[in-house]
Amino acid sequence: MTMKRKASRRSHFINQRQAVRLLRSGILLRFDFTLEEMLRHIVETARQVIGSRYAALAVVDEQGKVVQFIHSGITPERARKIGELPKGRGLLGLIMESGRPIRLKDLTRHPKAWGFPPHHPPMKSFLGVPISVGGKPYGRLYLTEKIGAPSFTKADEDLAVLLAAQASAALERALLTERARQTERLVILNEIVSSLNRLTSEASLMEAVVKGVEKAVPYAEASLCLYREEEDAFAGCVASAESQLGRLHQRWKGKSLKVSRTPFGACIRNKEPIRVADLQKPETPFARWLLRHKIRSFIAAPIVLDGAVMGILFAGSRYANPFSDEDLTFLKGVADQVAVGLKNVRLLRQLREKERLRGLLLNKVLTAQEEERRRISHELHDQIGQLITALLIQLQILERDLSGDALKERLVPLRQLADQIASQLHHIAWELRPPALDELGLPAALERTVSEWSARFGIPCLLQFKGLDGAVLPPEVSIGVYRIVQEALTNVAKHSKATSAQVSVCRQGNILQVTITDDGVGFHPAALLQEADQNKKLGLVGMMERAVMLSGKVVIDSQPGEGTQVTALLPINGTLPPETSLVLKAKGGVFNDRKRSVGASRTRSDR
Repeated sequence: MTMKRKASRRSHFINQRQAVRLLRSGILLRFDFTLEEMLRHIVETARQVIGSRYAALAVVDEQGKVVQFIHSGITPERARKIGELPKGRGLLGLIMESGRPIRLKDLTRHPKAWGFPPHHPPMKSFLGVPISVGGKPYGRLYLTEKIGAPSFTKADEDLAVLLAAQASAALERALLTERARQTERLVILNEIVSSLNRLTSEASLMEAVVKGVEKAVPYAEASLCLYREEEDAFAGCVASAESQLGRLHQRWKGKSLKVSRTPFGACIRNKEPIRVADLQKPETPFARWLLRHKIRSFIAAPIVLDGAVMGILFAGSRYANPFSDEDLTFLKGVADQVAVGLKNVRLLRQLREKERLRGLLLNKVLTAQEEERRRISHELHDQIGQLITALLIQLQILERDLSGDALKERLVPLRQLADQIASQLHHIAWELRPPALDELGLPAALERTVSEWSARFGIPCLLQFKGLDGAVLPPEVSIGVYRIVQEALTNVAKHSKATSAQVSVCRQGNILQVTITDDGVGFHPAALLQEADQNKKLGLVGMMERAVMLSGKVVIDSQPGEGTQVTALLPINGTLPPETSLVLKAKGGVFNDRKRSVGASRTRSDR
């Protein structure tokens, strides 16, 4: 057999072997790779299939500028020494300009060769092919230093072109997958942001974030730990209960973990995300625990706001190097949102604490006010009332002892004036603190108050009760309801020009609903509450403060020309449930347990 035929057979054998390697690489069959993983897989496959010492792939933008450079065959240590990656000038840029493969025996002799930087390994044989995706230039695949031969062959070139075509299809699919993944992650990020805006406690916020991260990065376990700067330690860590991290945090519950015992020191100090591709040599107790429980890699992003580190968001995987740049970017984006969410929760907590203290102070003020009202009421009724009664008795005695009719007639207006003073004094004492409220309960006190109000102002008022028969309300709730009704009726008399009114008190479970309705001229509640003149809105504010003091709320529904409805929802014990809404309406005929029409017979339901 001639030497030429032997070389041809050897070349044919090598081509077959290379084709088998290309098929085994399964570039078109990999659906589980991210875009970055696919790029690395293409470079490794090209180097092994074609048989070169070095391989690289340069991804370019629309202007032809290299935006990503993936290489194989050069150790990380040497790559660090070389420093700056190629920019795509000279010979490397020629491939994209020509759009054709280039094969050289010695690239250093090419006119466009720029030479090599310090520490770069020597390279002579060269093979380069362009890669297009969707009909547009995407990148360049380079191979240098053919193994076992002084240069690359035409068969190598054909194989590289075939590999570039397969890579083009695989990259197009990977790009579509990447876009779909990014869209899905945007949806998840929006869900996380929405939950952060909705949640009001740190624990629920942290749990929602962990679930969202694990949904976006399904090959990882997530954890969120708060950072205490004064201790330089993590505390209050949250993870999924069924995960390895969740079991670890359960062991540390109530304890703090020094940052020095974790691999996150650089993340806290530099306030930058970190990524560990393969945890082969753990240096801290936490890292050793991770590896012992088969967590081989992780990414972490600091939660930073206004320059202060609030915590760390962490994701670990049992696989080596599973996290892409997109994963790290996503985690950092979530961490930024968490920082804002945590700040809002803490501000809300501070606000609630201030409201609680304000409520306690208001409670003390109103309690002292009620006690003072009670004292003054008793003094008016017991002391001054007795003096006026004694005055009336003395006038009666004097009238009996006088003999002249003229003198007796002069005593009549004095006796009438004393009667009016006694009646007015009794009314003032009742308004200050009705004895029936303490002795007979809320319904009796309201019946007396509504009756007197209707008689005084000539406005018929329908009074309704439901669910109060036999009920014993806490004293603070009774006086709160009484004062709200009292203030609302005062407003009706002063401002509404109403022809009728209605008061209803309904108990449903632990909630007491008090509604005062009139058919008067109405007003704009929001505009009135923004009024600079405090006197104009004092009554409304007083009702609201009464309700808040009792952990309830007041809703005012009014429009000019459509009357007004004031509704107070008050818990009898505890607080209102979050889902409480104004489902009970105080319209005529709804409540039928007890009704009393006070004043004129014409009621709102009759009109």
